[in-house]
Amino acid sequence: MKTNPNRGKGYTAGNFCITEVVINNKPTKLLLDPGGFCYCVGKSFIKTCVPNFEDRLLPIDGIKSNSASNAITALGIFVTTVIFPHINGNLRITVKVVVMENCSSTHCIFGNEYLI
Repeated sequence: MKTNPNRGKGYTAGNFCITEVVINNKPTKLLLDPGGFCYCVGKSFIKTCVPNFEDRLLPIDGIKSNSASNAITALGIFVTTVIFPHINGNLRITVKVVVMENCSSTHCIFGNEYLI
C-alpha cells in the first residue's frame, strides 16, 4: 500500500477517484464518488474485509437503488472504521455503510455524505 503521496497531492491515484484505505485491518480499494448518495458496498466485497459482517448488520427499510440500470437491494447498515493512510498522520472515520445484496462492485463506494 502506498502511504506516502507526493507533497501537495491528494489521496487519489492517477486520474481516477480510487484510493487505498484500511478496513478491519485489511488494505482495500475505495471509490470516492461525489455523485453517490451514500457509502455502499456489495455483500460479496465486504465479506473479503469483514467475514462476520452479518453479525453486526443493523436493519434498514425502504432503500431501493439502481446500478447500471439494474435494481440492487439493501441488506442493512454496517458501522465500521475506515482509515485513510497519509504521511502526516492517518485519517480515521467511523462510517455507516449500506450493504447491498447484489452489487457487483470490486471496491467500496464512498458517497457524498462523508466528502467535505
